[in-house]
Amino acid sequence: MALAGQIVIAALIGLVIGGMLGWWLVKRHERQRLATQRGEQLGAILDSLEVLCRALAQEQVESSEAVIRMSVLLDSLPDTIAPKVDLAAIHQLAEQCQQFDRGDVRKSLTPRQRHRQDQQRWTLEDEQKEVVLQATQRLAEVIPSWRSGLGLSR
Repeated sequence: MALAGQIVIAALIGLVIGGMLGWWLVKRHERQRLATQRGEQLGAILDSLEVLCRALAQEQVESSEAVIRMSVLLDSLPDTIAPKVDLAAIHQLAEQCQQFDRGDVRKSLTPRQRHRQDQQRWTLEDEQKEVVLQATQRLAEVIPSWRSGLGLSR
């Protein structure tokens, strides 16, 4: 009878260890899946930033539109990203452009109101064009380093 008790205890210990190992493997797989998903998201963010940098440099997009999108994408990157570069001009113009109506609110404006806002926005863009383009160039140059530092391949 003592041997049967020991066998039962050993079997129970085996089940507990097996259950714990299974739980650990499931958690490890989930962490790997989340890391892969996060890597894909970061890669997509960097890809979008590259496209916006090129589009702005080639004047295919208004700088206000580009910097608003860039600012949001940059804010989505981890704080630990390195090397650090001065992108304040991008964030500054994006913040200043927040005063202008967009979407349905803009559609509800009269043509005169829209034109007035466009004139103000174009003035801001013109005043900051050079510093925004310089910041965009710095961003374009650092993206490959960021990609490498995050362990992302092209």
